[in-house]
Amino acid sequence: MFRLSVLFLIAAVGISGCMPTGESGVMRITERQADSIRLNQLDLVNAVRASAGAPALTLSAELTAAAETHARDMASQLRAWNFGSDRSSPQTRAERAGFDGLITSEDVAETFLDNVGIFQAWISDPRARKAMQNPVATHMGLGWYQEESGKIWWVMDIGAANGAVRVARAE
Repeated sequence: MFRLSVLFLIAAVGISGCMPTGESGVMRITERQADSIRLNQLDLVNAVRASAGAPALTLSAELTAAAETHARDMASQLRAWNFGSDRSSPQTRAERAGFDGLITSEDVAETFLDNVGIFQAWISDPRARKAMQNPVATHMGLGWYQEESGKIWWVMDIGAANGAVRVARAE
């Protein structure tokens, strides 16, 4: 547990120093930071998975695309939830983005927190923590949409590639 706490602290310090603020003092995520934010989130999730004995996830471009699309859609709906404005589900959005597998979880949020802060909020929720630790999951995508005010609409999709789903059902 101590090792996991130290990892979180190091990650929080490392990423918080990378978040520039705009003229208003509001944290702004730049396009240059996108890859490092996603990789940082993946490292945090994989640390939680390792503590539970679950294999590491791989970052998925398809799940990231689905998450980015849903983040923008949530902002237009002014509601952080798992339904698209067209009533699409996380599974439908992942399939539209080209993900071949099963969505095992989708976490959403509307906040001014950076990715470490939202990770801490999600990991404090027993349902979200259990979803992150699902041993069947193989891939993760992270997307966000940031308003001018600085508010960020976060979406993290976790899924199991089709081969992994078949193996899990056979066991």
